Amino acid sequence: MVTIVDMVSEFPPLDSETTAGLLASVGYEGLDEDPRRQLVQHHLWMVLEEASAAARAGTSTGDLFQEGTTALLKLVHGLSREQPLTPEQFRARARQVAAASISAALEEESSARAQDEQWARDGERLFALEVELRQEAGQPPTDTELAARLGWSGERVRQLRRAVSEAAAQHDRELAETIEEMEEE
Repeated sequence: MVTIVDMVSEFPPLDSETTAGLLASVGYEGLDEDPRRQLVQHHLWMVLEEASAAARAGTSTGDLFQEGTTALLKLVHGLSREQPLTPEQFRARARQVAAASISAALEEESSARAQDEQWARDGERLFALEVELRQEAGQPPTDTELAARLGWSGERVRQLRRAVSEAAAQHDRELAETIEEMEEE
């Protein structure tokens, strides 16, 4: 199995002279090898450094590498002869766009995780209140009653009830499958 490190090591960093030559040839037709492709390939090491440095528990270095590589591709494909960069400027911009893209991906992941955790807490609150109101009234509470007690919209209550119901159904299916497998053994 080829790892990201193996793949990146196939394209070692370029010296400044070679990088300058590739930057200068961006946009010319009829070249044997596409300088944009070479610029990306030989700067993947930088993306890997950024992805590895930013990785933390629960985060895939591969996913971060992919985010950074996408940013590098966009940078390289936006290069033009009209606005030339020195090798040092290119490397700095490449590192900057990769790091920014990786950082944005981490922030998005963190935000999604926080939203999922909030949904779980809200689901627990909804379930507990539903049990409490059912015991008090002797019948299931309505979405309107639950929304009023929780200070939520009726739509939020419906979404959470649907999500909890779907999760319970999935759990029941998995439990039934496990029991069937155990009975077969």
